[in-house]
Amino acid sequence: MRSAPAEQRIPDVYRQTIGPLYAYVARRCGGDRALAEDVVQETWLRAVDVWPRKGLPDTPAAWLTSVAHNLLVSHYRRQTPLRLSSITSDAVLAVVDNGFNTESVDIERLIHWALAQLPEPQSKLLEAFHLDERSVERIAAQFQMSERAVEGRLRRARLKLRKIIKRAVTNYGDR
Repeated sequence: MRSAPAEQRIPDVYRQTIGPLYAYVARRCGGDRALAEDVVQETWLRAVDVWPRKGLPDTPAAWLTSVAHNLLVSHYRRQTPLRLSSITSDAVLAVVDNGFNTESVDIERLIHWALAQLPEPQSKLLEAFHLDERSVERIAAQFQMSERAVEGRLRRARLKLRKIIKRAVTNYGDR
């Protein structure tokens, strides 16, 4: 029996994925709810445009997540870090060293901006570990690497992220 055309299956995929997709995007928006909603909406507009023509991907949630990730990276790369006058590089680096957990929206936005400046493999590793709270073991399986390789790459990615943050605070903050 043939499966239903993509147009007929899209509403079901939407219902199944909208919550997880919004949660994924919201964790990466630094508290900016409007940005999260815009990214989710744009992601779904692209799906509704592409899927009827090309068919549903094998894993629609992964396709949606990938599109949302790319939209966020594009957004953050176009931005310059704002409101850094009250932020010290030490404060931001402490958040980076302690798992990206912060109550400061400005620090959270700066971290997401800095993540977008990293090469994609490094940002994806840091996001998987810190934002999605995946274990090194699970990341190793996902990226088909040894746990030791993941740990080393996470360490190097954090060092590069720290450099980007220090440079941003120096260049855009009050001196």
